[in-house]
Amino acid sequence: MCIIFLCLLHPVFSSYYQQEDLNYKNKAREMFDHAFSGYMNYAYPQDELKPLSCDGMSSWGNYSLTLIDSLDTLVIMGKYDEFKDSYKKVLQNVRFDIDKNVSVFETNIRVVGGLLSAHLLMQRAGVEPLPEGWPCSGPLLDLAVDIASRLLPAFATPTGLPYGSINLLYGVPVGETTVTGTASAGTYIMEFGVLSRLTGDPSYEHAARRALQALYHARSSLNLVGNHIDITLAEWIYKEAGIGGNIDSYYEYLLKGGLFFNDKKLLEQFKTLYKSVIRYMQHDYWYIWVNMFTGMPSMPSVSTLDAFWPSLQILIGDTKSAGKTLLNFYSLISHYGFTPELFSLIRGQVQQGSEIYPLRPEFVESLVYMYRATGDPIWRNMGKQVIDSIEASAKTTCGYATVGNVVTHQLEDKMESFFLSETTKYLYLLFSDDHHWIFDKRLTDKTNVTVDEHGEYRMCAPNSFGYIFTTEAHPLPVGVLDCCFSAKDNDVRYRGDFFRNTVYKKYVESRDKASLYLNNLPETFLPASYYFPALPALLSADLSRCYLIDRFLITVARSHKNCLAVQFKSVSTNEHVQHEQHNCKVRKWYEKFEVNAVDLVKVPTKKAFRVVNNK
Repeated sequence: MCIIFLCLLHPVFSSYYQQEDLNYKNKAREMFDHAFSGYMNYAYPQDELKPLSCDGMSSWGNYSLTLIDSLDTLVIMGKYDEFKDSYKKVLQNVRFDIDKNVSVFETNIRVVGGLLSAHLLMQRAGVEPLPEGWPCSGPLLDLAVDIASRLLPAFATPTGLPYGSINLLYGVPVGETTVTGTASAGTYIMEFGVLSRLTGDPSYEHAARRALQALYHARSSLNLVGNHIDITLAEWIYKEAGIGGNIDSYYEYLLKGGLFFNDKKLLEQFKTLYKSVIRYMQHDYWYIWVNMFTGMPSMPSVSTLDAFWPSLQILIGDTKSAGKTLLNFYSLISHYGFTPELFSLIRGQVQQGSEIYPLRPEFVESLVYMYRATGDPIWRNMGKQVIDSIEASAKTTCGYATVGNVVTHQLEDKMESFFLSETTKYLYLLFSDDHHWIFDKRLTDKTNVTVDEHGEYRMCAPNSFGYIFTTEAHPLPVGVLDCCFSAKDNDVRYRGDFFRNTVYKKYVESRDKASLYLNNLPETFLPASYYFPALPALLSADLSRCYLIDRFLITVARSHKNCLAVQFKSVSTNEHVQHEQHNCKVRKWYEKFEVNAVDLVKVPTKKAFRVVNNK
């Protein structure tokens, strides 16, 4: 064994594995190229490709869904010319004023998220000239606002939980069911929060936060949530608790929303629910379905969607549990080539009727996080098998087909847009090295520091401080949050415009304002923890400008010194204060991951996707 280990350290073997990793990175890129060109040649402008018949289908809203969902993947893979061409096609051909019923959840994560991410990556893709006022304005942002505004009426309910479907022209369809999935109600804070920060319209973020709050308040005494809930009563219809379908991204957005917006309340909610998931659902590092009120097992099966869970565990530092769960899922891949939609732990075989694998990304997503956290090549080797399996069984003349049965490898004539948005993207990033900009958390571009009307300093750095992925793998840059409007700006607007907001107009007209106060207003309009923590009163006014610098632990020139020269711009006078000196304590850039205000374990590694440390 020692001889084998020493051989692996030999430069010849090291060079071989480096070349092999590069080859698989290129294979992932070629996989995307084949699927994307197939869609553009045979399916565009329809939503998705039918890879067996080489035709298109309008499966969602007939607004070129796969193109929108793929825009940021083009940027991540360095296909800037293709991005610019696709960007023009979206502006020329995509419109949302159509008489079409769509899923509120899917439209948000695929379309709103895709447009927002593409808008924020325009500078990275070399688009010139940038729209005037970017990143606070631009045609892709206008499209995101358009479609998100058409989704907002779904949130005008007594509880704040949204309807599952919306008509893009006429609002909530007549007779629409009041039952929706937990994930469908709680997966908006990333996209809607960024939209509010860019536009100054608080309606989006508040709608997302009201829904999250309603779900958390509806949890059981065991701190478990079910998978379907009545949006008018906030009462559970299906009481099975799990981490898979209809619940998964609710957990994801509590954690990622808390990290991205530095929101301690969301992080505490995640922590509470996480402890109960581990206590009641974890069995040999599988996660089964249990009754949310008793904690008793109700369905001893696991889903391919469960494979996303290790990525969250890695973000909070539980790499040991994450690794064991990934090994469990790899055992299924080793046996079938793919992960089935449902696998029975009791019978030890694929659940009848759930043999499908629609080229989902969750397993590969967690592999990316695990490899970035540990650097262990075993996780890349698992990814190689995923690529080989897809190439061997799912590739067609014009794309990649859904595996209809993981036992027989029979194919279905459908290629989901998330194959391009997520699966190929994560496979590409799994084999990308540390130099890829998506992994760079430093201050890497021009930074603009201004003083707003509240006397607070804001830092705008759209290409700095790293990115966090939405549930559809659309990267959102951390450095953009203070570019346009702050949380405080949006709260002031919300308080002043509440009754005039079009989202609630019909609801207000049909109900008395007393019940509106009781049912519709968020607690104190906005929880105090939503704001960035206030500086201690003992600190001098001069040190208040240190706050944004300390918040992101920015690495800048001469950052090891106690004195930092920064050029500030006053909103009131619009003049620059040249190189004003102050005594900000700028610490060394930490490459460990730490969840602020939550006593969870630190990641024992040098690498991580995001860094939050506000001590």
